[in-house]
Amino acid sequence: MASAAVQAQANALNAKMEGEASKMLDDVERNWMRKVARQSFACAVKCYDKAGTSGAAESLEACTRNCQGPYQQSSSMVQQEVAQFQNRLNRNMQECQEKARDLVKPGYENDPNQIAKVEQALISCMSNQVNEHIKLLKPMKDRITSVLKNYS
Repeated sequence: MASAAVQAQANALNAKMEGEASKMLDDVERNWMRKVARQSFACAVKCYDKAGTSGAAESLEACTRNCQGPYQQSSSMVQQEVAQFQNRLNRNMQECQEKARDLVKPGYENDPNQIAKVEQALISCMSNQVNEHIKLLKPMKDRITSVLKNYS
């Protein structure tokens, strides 16, 4: 069982990671996804204008579905990148926990100094992973925006 101080440090690292990821994703959404979404809606409006009151419903539906494709593909690509990033971070955090568990020897549970060393190793590993993953946000954003440029 982790001490309250270690839990607080882990929570702070989690908040740091979430904050940095949220900033990056917010920037992508504001500067790229909104453009793609606007173009999709503008395209759909043109479909309605073209169909008017006499156009076939099937043609209108096909036209609007075609318009929504780029936005749906963009959203899917962003979600996939984020999921891969999150999975990688989770795997690395799990590895930190396993490394800390490997440090625990019989009798450590009664030795506060040894437990503190294990907890410090865990927090150090987690901190390194958070910092490394924060550095990976820029390349991920670059990958996302390079694809989104094709849709805007």
